[in-house]
Amino acid sequence: MPRSLMIERENLPEVVQGWLRAVNLGDEELVELIFTDREVLLRRPSSPQLREWAKGVSDKYDQTFRELTGI
Repeated sequence: MPRSLMIERENLPEVVQGWLRAVNLGDEELVELIFTDREVLLRRPSSPQLREWAKGVSDKYDQTFRELTGI
């Protein structure tokens, strides 16, 4: 399961800040780091409204999945 954290851009090593500038995230105050089994993803944090919407959608998806699988 992926794990993530949000960090202030200025607290990242200079090389990582260079990566952020290269992908047009250099002006963001916060950056979300997502660690998966095979990669580290850098992205702009989702807005609180988008996170709340996604939570409701994922809850519905999880509920439907449980119903279909009988879990």
